[in-house]
Amino acid sequence: MSTRAQVYMKDSDVYLYQHYDGNNLMDTVVAAVNSDVGKGRHRDPEYLARIIFCAMVKEDIDGETGFGIGTTEHSDIEYLVTVDCENKTITEKQIYYGKTLRVVKFE
Repeated sequence: MSTRAQVYMKDSDVYLYQHYDGNNLMDTVVAAVNSDVGKGRHRDPEYLARIIFCAMVKEDIDGETGFGIGTTEHSDIEYLVTVDCENKTITEKQIYYGKTLRVVKFE
């Protein structure tokens, strides 16, 4: 069964969509932000969004479905991971329960 999720890039108002494995999306985002290339773009939300999206799609780079980029939050996602470059935080929220699961600070 799919676990849909999105990354919300708060500073640029962009959403990155993942149709499956959403319960692991926070780990993917944290790893991308803390990677060598991610660390160099903490103050550049557009480049950081691209780095995160590449980490999301790396196992399915040529796929036709499963991932997307948009400007709105989907109504059927189970997890929302918010990246806030201004405040240097990554927040994971479980949508159905309205519960914040984790908040990670980055430098």
